[in-house]
Amino acid sequence: MNFKQVEAFRAVMLSGSMTAAAESLHTSQPNISRLIAQLERQSGFRLFERLGGRLMPTDEGTALFADVERAFIGLHSLEQSAQNIRRAGTGRLRIAAVPSLSLTLLPRVIQRFRAENPDVAVSIHTNDSPTVAHWAASQFCDLGLASYVGKEFPGVKSQAICDVPGVCVFPKGHRLGALDSVGPEDLKGEEFISLSQNDGSRARVDRVFPDGKGQRKLNLETPYAATICSLVALGLGVSIVNPMVAMEYLHRDIETRPFHPQIRFPTYLLLPVDRPQSVLTQRFAQLIHEMLTAASKDWL
Repeated sequence: MNFKQVEAFRAVMLSGSMTAAAESLHTSQPNISRLIAQLERQSGFRLFERLGGRLMPTDEGTALFADVERAFIGLHSLEQSAQNIRRAGTGRLRIAAVPSLSLTLLPRVIQRFRAENPDVAVSIHTNDSPTVAHWAASQFCDLGLASYVGKEFPGVKSQAICDVPGVCVFPKGHRLGALDSVGPEDLKGEEFISLSQNDGSRARVDRVFPDGKGQRKLNLETPYAATICSLVALGLGVSIVNPMVAMEYLHRDIETRPFHPQIRFPTYLLLPVDRPQSVLTQRFAQLIHEMLTAASKDWL
């Protein structure tokens, strides 16, 4: 007994004729007759009798049809379940992200994602890039958003989704506001607010200042670019940060200028290497890619 035989039997029971059953299943009447004959041989009893030119189910056929209908109701339930999963995923998405995203653009991405997937529970976990990579690799989170990648991040595959040049941030009214762009020599003697030593972006910034502490005053550091912008707004120094972070703090009495030579601030999507992506993960990854790409166009 196979599915095609059972499907043909059900179609005949519902339509009342071999010809109508063939039309509903988009096949031929001889094929339906053949499938019914096979099912009768395998079941050991007749399913239909012809009475007065009409095809009538036998008592055995009627009893079998009751079980067939229950099976098809279950199959329909499975189809509905598959549609729900395809439409809304499994109902939970766990996101790991570095602070430069979780404190700036990510909330707007979550807002749009929830508007399109209102029943999905979302949890956000924030830390530095190595921890984000560990959370993605261990499957504690479904995906990660990091500011750099390295060989020390095993168990994840990475995809660059954004890469923008850094900007110099300084308080409103600062002398740097008279410049069209800022270079390393312009920051000589300035109190410079740095990212923490273990941040990959810190090394990229420090490399453009060959004289090290001789050019800048390095007395303040923090792991968060968002905190840097807040400190700059209070007049505590200047810095170089991701422009998309700075944009969120322009209302806090800070200004920005392009910095040369360029210091790139990339963003990477991290996924575990040994786990297939869920529908929700794919949907969110596409959305974050779209929104980051759109947001970065002003800085390219």
